[in-house]
Amino acid sequence: MTIGELTGHFFNLSALSKDKQRHELISLLHYYNEETFDISRSLIKETSCYKTQGKNIYHLDRFYIYPKYRGNGVGKIVLDEFIKNISAYVEDNIRYIGLFPDPITDDIEFDSKENMDICERGILVKHLKTFYSSFGFQEMKTNREYMYLDLNKVKWTKSIT
Repeated sequence: MTIGELTGHFFNLSALSKDKQRHELISLLHYYNEETFDISRSLIKETSCYKTQGKNIYHLDRFYIYPKYRGNGVGKIVLDEFIKNISAYVEDNIRYIGLFPDPITDDIEFDSKENMDICERGILVKHLKTFYSSFGFQEMKTNREYMYLDLNKVKWTKSIT
């Protein structure tokens, strides 16, 4: 049984070390999509994480629970489990999770609901920001469209129900 989707991209800051050749860095940056790169760049500015030992970033690109499974806390359970175990899933040390709280569809080809009514979109974005804030995500000051979670500041004993 599939209840939704959770996908993202690991932004490996340690791979951006100064000893890399220019062509290696350019090919590495082409590996990431524009949104992942922009969220990671904004998060680096926000936290200075590259300057302080290059703490790795995970861009939570897509988190979608199918409508028939919503409303009973499934999304909270899935996201909580993912956050608690992200370094095991990615098999690397993750310090930050960044995301763009964008209303999305179940169709990957037409992922974003960017063409919807501006008022309705605003309500959905506010709802998503409230949802993610309940896990400790906060808006980035460098780009208010994005949010991030510092895993070193997560209180694991917090009840999500």
